Amino acid sequence: MRGSFFFLILLSAVSLAVVSGDMVAGYLDALGENMAYERDGNEFILLAAVDDTTAVPYMYILVDPEMEGCLLVALTPGVVPASGAERTAALEKLSELNWNNTWVKYALDPTTNEVSAMYTFSTENGLGEEAFSVMLNLLLGTVDEDWEVLSSL
Repeated sequence: MRGSFFFLILLSAVSLAVVSGDMVAGYLDALGENMAYERDGNEFILLAAVDDTTAVPYMYILVDPEMEGCLLVALTPGVVPASGAERTAALEKLSELNWNNTWVKYALDPTTNEVSAMYTFSTENGLGEEAFSVMLNLLLGTVDEDWEVLSSL
């Protein structure tokens, strides 16, 4: 009985752990040497090395401890035309991609017409390193699967 009580206390402490920028930075560092990023508090920009001197952003991460949530945003090659029938067709294609996708949702930035892929999740009960890695891979894998369609918008 006594052991069960201490186990419950430990379990509740773990589940109430606040997810922070430091935690996510640790997870990103654990993903390997090739994981380059810039950090500003609880915000991260993941960078891909194009050559020895150029790094290109490909993902934005926001950790919000107060809201108990995390937002992942992956950049895509998609740019929706500003107007006309091509714009309508591109928006219909985005709607179709969103309908067919269970987790990741595509969004259009109305100021630039650029398309990004988003995944938001709760960190209310904490966030494990493996779960975080799976979510990153889910987002990037979805963009990769839809790359051809997004490139043709």
